[in-house]
Amino acid sequence: MVIIPKQCKIIWFCSLHRKMKNDLRTMLQGVIGKSRGQLVQILYPKCNQQVDSWECGFYVMCWIKTIIRAVITDDWNERFKTTSPIAEDTINQIRQEWTAYLLQRW
Repeated sequence: MVIIPKQCKIIWFCSLHRKMKNDLRTMLQGVIGKSRGQLVQILYPKCNQQVDSWECGFYVMCWIKTIIRAVITDDWNERFKTTSPIAEDTINQIRQEWTAYLLQRW
């Protein structure tokens, strides 16, 4: 989930392609929208759909990396267009990068 308070906007990524639950939407509306007197806009860009039950964290790390490296701040539906699973070699690369990062820090 990407939250952009100034725009009263939330971008919802789910590798299982589930919509945001109503109780979470209500809570976020109260926190973000109420203070601005606006309705929160929730975008559901197409995003990669995971195949196995253990992959969700790697999908999140891949999306974070994409958002940061490409400096994505708008046009979410234009930038995320595929529902294809992330390739196994990409998941392995993310695993190796995080392993190297953590071993370097500790």
